[in-house]
Amino acid sequence: MIELNEELIASRELRTAAYHEATHKTVYERFGGAGDAVVWKNNSGNPDERAWFGQFRPRTCPETMRRAAVTAGIPFPDLPANWSFLYGIAGLVAEEILNSETDEPSLIADAVRYRISSDEASATDLAAMGITAIDDYQLCDEDVEESVRILQGGLAGREAGGRASH
Repeated sequence: MIELNEELIASRELRTAAYHEATHKTVYERFGGAGDAVVWKNNSGNPDERAWFGQFRPRTCPETMRRAAVTAGIPFPDLPANWSFLYGIAGLVAEEILNSETDEPSLIADAVRYRISSDEASATDLAAMGITAIDDYQLCDEDVEESVRILQGGLAGREAGGRASH
């Protein structure tokens, strides 16, 4: 019975890690960047660690792509000032939607605030969000709501077999 529980936990952690990293990729690509979402099994055997780890590995930055396009005379939309924040928070927002089964922005924002204040956000996610000190950050409900809208549109497009519009 214990093995079955461990397998269920590992399976849920794999799903969560995959969604977390895939949503970083979705948002990053929405703004014109490119990268790879990867997950791998944690083979440490330490029961206090997650069974699966993940990482989004950017290859081309949206700002670099925009500069190159504009320089070449190719129309490219302006990046929103908060694009990096939206990319950084995407994984946490996706986890809340996936695990709590809500897409209510205010509830998601509260849950994400709690996770950040409880030191449950990765250093790379915090850096992308521009958070350098856990005790000194602002999480705007409007930014979370925008992230939820991006994810709903991006994931819905992928589930239907298509690509999200950029």
